[in-house]
Amino acid sequence: MKLDRYQRHSLIDWFSQESLKAARYAIVGCGAVGNEVAKNLALLGVGSIHLYDFDAIELHNLTRSVLFRESDVGENKAVVAARRILDLDPTVETTAFPGDFWGSMRLSDLTQYAAVFCCVDNFEARIKLNQLCRLAGINLVNAGIDSRCAMVELFPFAERAEAACYECNLPLSSYQRIQERYSCGWLKRIAHVERKVPTTIITSSLAGAHAVSAGLRLGTAEAPSRLAHRIYIDSVSGRTTVSELSNNEACALCSGIGSNVVIARANAIVTNELHTIAHKDDDTILYASDPVVTTVHCTRCAVNPDESGVIFKCASDFDTGLRWCSKCNEDTVEVDITDTFTVGELVGSYLGKRLPAKFVRFRRDETTYVIELENRHG
Repeated sequence: MKLDRYQRHSLIDWFSQESLKAARYAIVGCGAVGNEVAKNLALLGVGSIHLYDFDAIELHNLTRSVLFRESDVGENKAVVAARRILDLDPTVETTAFPGDFWGSMRLSDLTQYAAVFCCVDNFEARIKLNQLCRLAGINLVNAGIDSRCAMVELFPFAERAEAACYECNLPLSSYQRIQERYSCGWLKRIAHVERKVPTTIITSSLAGAHAVSAGLRLGTAEAPSRLAHRIYIDSVSGRTTVSELSNNEACALCSGIGSNVVIARANAIVTNELHTIAHKDDDTILYASDPVVTTVHCTRCAVNPDESGVIFKCASDFDTGLRWCSKCNEDTVEVDITDTFTVGELVGSYLGKRLPAKFVRFRRDETTYVIELENRHG
């Protein structure tokens, strides 16, 4: 008699092995929590897992990462995790995306995922991933840990586009933490050192188990709630609390998004076609997904901005060294950075240039139009 690999799963009343085998999930961040989520999904028998991570495995990762071995040190986390998943279940399709998810995960491709698991370790990446899932209407499961507690947040965007998002309940201190990495104007500080949070396999396994258990039930009759909510587990006391996450009218993301979202693609080169896209309104404001450096100007040399040239590049490509004037040998350069443009401004000043952003969006009545930019890197 042929033994069924998932025989015991068939005894679970809320569990559909067929549906799970047909589903594809994304895991962003393949460290401690990402390892646990990937391991759980693989052993449950999902059809496909896409793994995103730019980081390399270090020796200290081995105490919290079940999929990594000492021989893997130095290799990319996503690549190794994808390879090791096949040891658990060779029928699971795995694809690794080594690099920053912001560069490789396209809005228009998000619809292939039943849910996206956010297992990163910083606020900035969570905010970016939340933005992608909110605009694309894809369920987001966010997991975080420290040495004692695990937290899982569920955002059912596929079922309720108007559900509270990650930023709706983000405290001001989180934005302050992000700003520690940057000077004024979104230039990376040259010598900034990230504060690391100590964690253990205990909290990462708790987060991974709750994230997968709740995440798989999103959109089903067994979903614990159709509202955004948070699960908080104290590994020492054993207490678990579940709380609803409410909408915030002042949310930086949700306040600018209408009830309908339309996603399209266009070339990143600025052309006169922007007039048509924006319904022939040159005053339409476009919000860029990334802050853009437009010009630089040394206040001491009195260099004419036109002579120094228009930079028009992503601010993340630079650090605070951009403020240093090679002629004056001092920090005297004024840098102009913005993430908003009018259509008239773009066509009038940057015609023929590549708009260095992942996408731009604008709102017309209750519809938000998102234009995903192709070929944004020259």
